[in-house]
Parts: sequence; C-alpha cells; structure tokens
Amino acid sequence: MPLESGSNSFENSKLPKGFKTRGLVKTRTSLKSPDGHMVSPIAGSRFVCIDDPEAVDARSMRVNPQAAENLVGMVVRPQSGVPTIAADGASLICEAVQLKKGKRLVFAFNFMTWGDMPWNDFATFEALPTNPGSYGLQRNVLCDLADLAMSGRRASDWRLVTWHLAEDFTGTLTWTVANGQEVTDWTLLDPAAEAFSNPPALLIDDIRVF
Repeated sequence: MPLESGSNSFENSKLPKGFKTRGLVKTRTSLKSPDGHMVSPIAGSRFVCIDDPEAVDARSMRVNPQAAENLVGMVVRPQSGVPTIAADGASLICEAVQLKKGKRLVFAFNFMTWGDMPWNDFATFEALPTNPGSYGLQRNVLCDLADLAMSGRRASDWRLVTWHLAEDFTGTLTWTVANGQEVTDWTLLDPAAEAFSNPPALLIDDIRVF
C-alpha cells in the first residue's frame, strides 16, 4: 500500500514510492499562476505538477509532443455542462492502493489553464478497482476551463477533495490533466491541432488518509 495513513506529500525531486507517471510530471517548489501570483505548496516544500505548461515554443505548442500522454478518445461531461474531448496531457498514478470502508481520502488540487474556449482544458480524478465491478470511483472532473471562465479566472487556487469510502477499495488512483476541446458536433470527435497547444497544469499536494 503506497499511501500511508496521515499525510502523503511530495518533499523530494523524485516522486514517493508507489507513484508512477504518464507524460510530463515532476515535483516543484512553486509555479506562477496564469492569474499572476506565485503558487506555493500547502504542505511541506514541494507539490507535484502534472504536465508542464512551460515546455512550449513561441507558438505555445509543445516542444516535445511525443513526451505528452495521448488522451485522444477520452470524453467528459464537466459540471460546467460543456461536453469535451481530450487531446493530450499527463497523469499521476498510484497503484496497489488499499483503503478500508469508513476511511476518507483527502487531497488538495490546483488546476491552471492558459488557453481559451473552445479549447476546454480539464482535470480529473478516478479510483479504478483492480477487480472489474468492485467498488471504486468513476472518472470525476475536478475542474475545467469553462468552469473557471464563469468567474473570469484561469486557476482554481488550492481546493480540497474528500472521498468517503462506502466500501473497501483496492486498486489504482489516477489524477489526469488534459488539453481539451468543446464538442459542438458529435460526428467530429478528432481534436483540432489547436487543441494540443497551451498545455494546462494540475497541482496535487498533501494526500491524506484518515
């Protein structure tokens, strides 16, 4: 079980044991928000940054597109009500997690985006059980660009998420951030070239089990 009871934070340049990645993921001490201020960890000296908004060229395209996680085919329906397809992004993965009924999994996230609509970037969390059909949590959209745009913002700032375990859980936890594109025609589900520009970021910190 890579997640310990109490706090699991990211205090070294290397990720803690049990965590894997897809795409560009690293720990950082700070990151400048698209809203203008510097973001610091909420616990300890580092947070994990999923995807790298700084690894872009003058056109805001990825310097190394092959380094990103291919997310084409993922479709989400955020609380903003804007149906969205994914282009590419990155994921933080924690495998072999065992959580008991009655426990709470709590984590802090900060979603940031540098794009504009209709490129509806988004971030998700899911808990996939090892045995299909067992207890878990379906992919849940934490935040998307359309949601932030309603309040004239580009970053969510730190927010807490709590998952109350209704049953025992054994499986994999995955946090994903994606370049997205609003769906306006369900017969056209291939993202445009522009959907791959201006990669967003999802910051995760202080994962706790109570």
